[in-house]
Amino acid sequence: MSDVATTIAHNATAGKASPAEARRANETRARAKGYAAPSLAAILDLAPNDDQMAKIVTSFGIEAGDADELTGLGSTMIRDQYAALEPILVTMYRGEPNYQGLKIHLDRVVDGVVRSAYGAAEFYEKRRQIARDAVNAFTNEHRDEDRMGIDGGANRVDDLREIAAQHAGKSYALACIAAGACAAYEELMGQAWQPYVASNARSVSEQAAALRNDALGF
Repeated sequence: MSDVATTIAHNATAGKASPAEARRANETRARAKGYAAPSLAAILDLAPNDDQMAKIVTSFGIEAGDADELTGLGSTMIRDQYAALEPILVTMYRGEPNYQGLKIHLDRVVDGVVRSAYGAAEFYEKRRQIARDAVNAFTNEHRDEDRMGIDGGANRVDDLREIAAQHAGKSYALACIAAGACAAYEELMGQAWQPYVASNARSVSEQAAALRNDALGF
Protein backbone atom coordinates (compact mmCIF):
# COMPACT_ATOMS: atom_id res chain seq x y z
CA MET A 1 0.00 0.00 0.00
CA SER A 2 1.26 3.51 -0.77
CA ASP A 3 2.24 5.90 2.00
CA VAL A 4 -0.83 8.00 1.24
CA ALA A 5 -3.16 5.01 1.50
CA THR A 6 -1.43 3.93 4.71
CA THR A 7 -1.90 7.38 6.22
CA ILE A 8 -5.56 7.48 5.24
CA ALA A 9 -6.12 4.02 6.67
CA HIS A 10 -4.43 5.05 9.90
CA ASN A 11 -6.54 8.21 10.11
CA ALA A 12 -9.67 6.20 9.42
CA THR A 13 -8.83 3.89 12.30
CA ALA A 14 -8.16 6.88 14.55
CA GLY A 15 -11.43 8.50 13.50
CA LYS A 16 -9.69 11.39 11.69
CA ALA A 17 -10.57 10.51 8.10
CA SER A 18 -13.78 11.40 6.31
CA PRO A 19 -16.12 8.55 5.29
CA ALA A 20 -15.01 9.03 1.69
CA GLU A 21 -11.32 8.73 2.63
CA ALA A 22 -11.98 5.62 4.69
CA ARG A 23 -13.90 4.00 1.85
CA ARG A 24 -11.19 4.81 -0.68
CA ALA A 25 -8.55 3.36 1.66
CA ASN A 26 -10.48 0.10 1.90
CA GLU A 27 -10.93 0.01 -1.87
CA THR A 28 -7.21 0.65 -2.36
CA ARG A 29 -6.33 -2.31 -0.16
CA ALA A 30 -8.74 -4.57 -2.05
CA ARG A 31 -7.39 -3.50 -5.44
CA ALA A 32 -3.80 -3.97 -4.27
CA LYS A 33 -4.58 -7.60 -3.58
CA GLY A 34 -6.19 -8.00 -7.01
CA TYR A 35 -3.29 -6.32 -8.79
CA ALA A 36 -0.95 -9.17 -7.87
CA ALA A 37 -2.86 -11.36 -10.33
CA PRO A 38 -5.47 -9.26 -12.20
CA SER A 39 -8.13 -11.11 -14.15
CA LEU A 40 -10.42 -10.12 -17.01
CA ALA A 41 -13.35 -10.30 -14.60
CA ALA A 42 -11.66 -7.74 -12.34
CA ILE A 43 -11.20 -5.40 -15.31
CA LEU A 44 -14.83 -5.69 -16.41
CA ASP A 45 -15.93 -5.03 -12.84
CA LEU A 46 -14.07 -1.69 -12.78
CA ALA A 47 -14.24 -0.43 -16.37
CA PRO A 48 -17.43 1.12 -17.78
CA ASN A 49 -19.70 -1.31 -19.62
CA ASP A 50 -21.10 -0.69 -23.12
CA ASP A 51 -24.21 1.17 -21.94
CA GLN A 52 -22.35 3.35 -19.48
CA MET A 53 -19.66 4.19 -22.04
CA ALA A 54 -22.31 5.18 -24.58
CA LYS A 55 -23.77 7.62 -22.05
CA ILE A 56 -20.31 9.04 -21.26
CA VAL A 57 -19.55 9.53 -24.95
CA THR A 58 -22.85 11.36 -25.43
CA SER A 59 -22.50 13.52 -22.32
CA PHE A 60 -18.80 14.38 -22.54
CA GLY A 61 -17.89 13.86 -26.19
CA ILE A 62 -15.17 11.40 -25.18
CA GLU A 63 -13.45 9.27 -27.83
CA ALA A 64 -13.65 5.61 -26.81
CA GLY A 65 -13.07 3.81 -30.10
CA ASP A 66 -15.17 1.13 -31.75
CA ALA A 67 -15.70 -1.81 -29.41
CA ASP A 68 -15.69 -4.42 -32.18
CA GLU A 69 -12.49 -3.06 -33.72
CA LEU A 70 -10.73 -2.92 -30.35
CA THR A 71 -11.83 -6.43 -29.43
CA GLY A 72 -10.65 -7.61 -32.83
CA LEU A 73 -7.30 -5.93 -32.25
CA GLY A 74 -6.79 -7.94 -29.07
CA SER A 75 -7.86 -11.13 -30.80
CA THR A 76 -5.61 -10.58 -33.81
CA MET A 77 -2.63 -9.89 -31.56
CA ILE A 78 -2.86 -13.38 -30.08
CA ARG A 79 -3.81 -15.17 -33.29
CA ASP A 80 -0.93 -13.66 -35.27
CA GLN A 81 1.61 -14.72 -32.66
CA TYR A 82 0.10 -18.19 -32.46
CA ALA A 83 0.37 -18.65 -36.24
CA ALA A 84 3.90 -17.26 -36.46
CA LEU A 85 5.34 -19.08 -33.45
CA GLU A 86 3.60 -22.45 -33.62
CA PRO A 87 6.28 -23.98 -35.90
CA ILE A 88 9.01 -22.68 -33.58
CA LEU A 89 7.67 -23.11 -30.05
CA VAL A 90 5.70 -26.35 -30.50
CA THR A 91 8.03 -29.34 -30.18
CA MET A 92 7.50 -33.02 -30.73
CA TYR A 93 7.68 -35.21 -27.64
CA ARG A 94 7.27 -38.99 -28.00
CA GLY A 95 5.57 -38.49 -31.33
CA GLU A 96 3.10 -35.92 -30.00
CA PRO A 97 3.20 -32.11 -30.36
CA ASN A 98 3.99 -30.34 -27.09
CA TYR A 99 2.37 -26.90 -26.95
CA GLN A 100 3.72 -25.96 -23.53
CA GLY A 101 6.31 -23.50 -24.87
CA LEU A 102 3.73 -21.72 -27.01
CA LYS A 103 1.24 -21.71 -24.14
CA ILE A 104 3.74 -20.14 -21.75
CA HIS A 105 4.51 -17.40 -24.26
CA LEU A 106 0.86 -16.61 -24.93
CA ASP A 107 0.16 -16.72 -21.19
CA ARG A 108 2.69 -13.94 -20.74
CA VAL A 109 1.42 -11.90 -23.69
CA VAL A 110 -2.16 -12.00 -22.43
CA ASP A 111 -0.95 -11.27 -18.91
CA GLY A 112 0.70 -8.06 -20.12
CA VAL A 113 -2.45 -6.94 -21.95
CA VAL A 114 -4.63 -7.73 -18.94
CA ARG A 115 -2.33 -5.90 -16.53
CA SER A 116 -2.34 -2.80 -18.74
CA ALA A 117 -6.14 -2.83 -18.92
CA TYR A 118 -6.45 -3.45 -15.19
CA GLY A 119 -4.19 -0.50 -14.40
CA ALA A 120 -6.30 1.78 -16.58
CA ALA A 121 -9.55 0.45 -15.09
CA GLU A 122 -8.27 0.92 -11.56
CA PHE A 123 -7.19 4.49 -12.26
CA TYR A 124 -10.55 5.28 -13.86
CA GLU A 125 -12.38 3.94 -10.83
CA LYS A 126 -10.28 6.14 -8.54
CA ARG A 127 -11.07 9.22 -10.64
CA ARG A 128 -14.77 8.28 -10.71
CA GLN A 129 -14.90 7.93 -6.93
CA ILE A 130 -13.18 11.27 -6.42
CA ALA A 131 -15.68 12.99 -8.73
CA ARG A 132 -18.60 11.24 -7.03
CA ASP A 133 -17.40 12.28 -3.58
CA ALA A 134 -17.06 15.88 -4.72
CA VAL A 135 -20.68 15.86 -5.89
CA ASN A 136 -21.99 14.21 -2.74
CA ALA A 137 -22.97 16.90 -0.26
CA PHE A 138 -22.24 14.62 2.68
CA THR A 139 -18.61 14.01 1.70
CA ASN A 140 -17.89 17.33 0.00
CA GLU A 141 -15.84 19.60 2.25
CA HIS A 142 -16.53 22.63 -0.02
CA ARG A 143 -20.26 23.19 -0.13
CA ASP A 144 -20.09 25.71 -2.99
CA GLU A 145 -18.09 23.61 -5.46
CA ASP A 146 -21.03 23.23 -7.83
CA ARG A 147 -21.22 27.00 -8.32
CA MET A 148 -19.79 28.61 -11.44
CA GLY A 149 -16.06 29.34 -11.28
CA ILE A 150 -15.04 32.93 -10.52
CA ASP A 151 -13.81 33.37 -14.10
CA GLY A 152 -17.08 32.10 -15.55
CA GLY A 153 -15.49 28.80 -16.47
CA ALA A 154 -16.02 25.25 -15.27
CA ASN A 155 -15.96 24.72 -11.53
CA ARG A 156 -13.88 22.10 -9.71
CA VAL A 157 -16.62 19.44 -9.78
CA ASP A 158 -16.97 19.85 -13.53
CA ASP A 159 -13.22 19.39 -13.89
CA LEU A 160 -13.30 16.21 -11.84
CA ARG A 161 -16.19 14.83 -13.89
CA GLU A 162 -14.30 15.61 -17.09
CA ILE A 163 -11.14 13.86 -15.86
CA ALA A 164 -13.12 10.77 -14.86
CA ALA A 165 -14.84 10.70 -18.25
CA GLN A 166 -11.52 10.92 -20.11
CA HIS A 167 -10.13 7.97 -18.19
CA ALA A 168 -13.37 6.07 -18.77
CA GLY A 169 -12.61 6.11 -22.49
CA LYS A 170 -9.07 4.84 -21.94
CA SER A 171 -10.24 2.12 -19.58
CA TYR A 172 -13.01 0.99 -21.91
CA ALA A 173 -10.71 0.73 -24.92
CA LEU A 174 -8.08 -1.34 -23.13
CA ALA A 175 -10.76 -3.55 -21.57
CA CYS A 176 -12.06 -4.37 -25.07
CA ILE A 177 -8.55 -5.29 -26.21
CA ALA A 178 -8.03 -7.50 -23.16
CA ALA A 179 -11.37 -9.22 -23.73
CA GLY A 180 -10.43 -9.95 -27.35
CA ALA A 181 -7.04 -11.34 -26.33
CA CYS A 182 -8.58 -13.61 -23.69
CA ALA A 183 -11.25 -14.88 -26.10
CA ALA A 184 -8.66 -15.72 -28.77
CA TYR A 185 -6.44 -17.45 -26.23
CA GLU A 186 -9.31 -19.63 -25.04
CA GLU A 187 -10.26 -20.62 -28.59
CA LEU A 188 -6.70 -21.43 -29.62
CA MET A 189 -5.50 -23.16 -26.45
CA GLY A 190 -8.78 -24.88 -25.58
CA GLN A 191 -8.92 -23.41 -22.09
CA ALA A 192 -9.60 -20.04 -20.53
CA TRP A 193 -6.62 -17.82 -19.74
CA GLN A 194 -5.90 -17.67 -16.03
CA PRO A 195 -3.67 -15.16 -14.22
CA TYR A 196 -0.50 -16.70 -12.84
CA VAL A 197 -0.46 -16.90 -9.07
CA ALA A 198 2.87 -17.75 -7.50
CA SER A 199 2.68 -20.33 -4.76
CA ASN A 200 5.24 -20.89 -2.04
CA ALA A 201 3.55 -24.10 -0.93
CA ARG A 202 5.58 -27.25 -1.38
CA SER A 203 4.13 -30.57 -2.42
CA VAL A 204 4.22 -33.62 -0.18
CA SER A 205 6.98 -35.16 -2.29
CA GLU A 206 9.03 -31.97 -2.05
CA GLN A 207 8.59 -31.91 1.71
CA ALA A 208 9.62 -35.54 1.97
CA ALA A 209 12.70 -34.88 -0.18
CA ALA A 210 13.63 -31.92 2.01
CA LEU A 211 13.38 -34.07 5.15
CA ARG A 212 15.59 -36.76 3.58
CA ASN A 213 18.13 -34.16 2.49
CA ASP A 214 18.17 -32.77 6.00
CA ALA A 215 18.62 -36.26 7.46
CA LEU A 216 21.65 -36.79 5.23
CA GLY A 217 23.07 -33.36 5.99
CA PHE A 218 22.65 -31.75 2.58
